[in-house]
Amino acid sequence: MAAENTKYVYGSVAESIEVNTRSEVYDPYEENPLLKSKKIARDNAKLKTKIIFYILIVFGLCGLTMFRYAQISQLNYENNKLEKKYDGLTKQNQLLSIQIENARSLSNIREVAENRLQMHKPNKNQIIYINVPKKDVTLPAKKEESGVVVMVKGVENSIKKLLSIF
Repeated sequence: MAAENTKYVYGSVAESIEVNTRSEVYDPYEENPLLKSKKIARDNAKLKTKIIFYILIVFGLCGLTMFRYAQISQLNYENNKLEKKYDGLTKQNQLLSIQIENARSLSNIREVAENRLQMHKPNKNQIIYINVPKKDVTLPAKKEESGVVVMVKGVENSIKKLLSIF
């Protein structure tokens, strides 16, 4: 009998118990029904936790997607609102341009001058003619030199004085 147990185990590891001749490892959870039911319950709890975690991730992603679509819808609503305001301002600008063109017309200027300002064409006795000579008597103004030209001339004069000393 001593010859049968000749295996030496290195370290502090215990030798696994062989149940059958096929070298299967002993599993107490398979033999004991109470431990087996506890193991199944524990495995089921882990599985349920994983499933709940994944469901929460899916709901979170769906919520995030819905939130982004809500923001996009709100931005589109504000964009449409601003476009309507822009169109209104463009129409108002066109109306003001038309009013300006109408105000600049000669017929409108004549009407305003006669009705509001009480201006009329002068009578023949109110017209005074002035004789202007054929030759133009106006004199051109003196040209002023720029500051750079004046500065260059001043430097030129000072260089001439300096060279005249030598």
